Amino acid sequence: MEEEQPILEEIDDNTEKWIRRISLWVSLFLTTALVVWYYQGNPPDSPEVIKMRVFFKEKNREVGKFINMKKNEQIAFAYKNKHPFYKRYIKVSTVEQERIRSLIHISTDYTPNQYWFNLFFMWVMCFTTFWFIGLMAEACIVIMRRNSEARVKNYKKEKEIEQGLASSESGTE
Repeated sequence: MEEEQPILEEIDDNTEKWIRRISLWVSLFLTTALVVWYYQGNPPDSPEVIKMRVFFKEKNREVGKFINMKKNEQIAFAYKNKHPFYKRYIKVSTVEQERIRSLIHISTDYTPNQYWFNLFFMWVMCFTTFWFIGLMAEACIVIMRRNSEARVKNYKKEKEIEQGLASSESGTE
């Protein structure tokens, strides 16, 4: 008994076309849903925060030196410099100062449209990931269908051979 061989030629029927379309549309839907969910949970910065981050980028060294000064030096620097950020920074709580420090740290290479670029590239990465997974699932389905069709063909051939043998045996008797 010979081993079944999968059908290697392309089987391009309506089922496989529908599987491809479903894979593409599910990828688009999942990606868009994920990006919208991310957008809802992480909205873009307010105009005030954008202005502050641009200030941190432009005055990176000065702000860095300021936040590393001792408290008394910060107070003197704030009243000498007269920028609203410095005065506000020395008046806020320690928790808020730490939040501002982290914002300063991530603002060294900030651009105002960075959020939208990141959101777009997140969409692209998620789409390619979901679509790749969909294509792999599609390939598995196609391979399983071809192997199944090969088994069915082999089974039919074996039945024909058995029927031929049975008819030749009944004819010889």
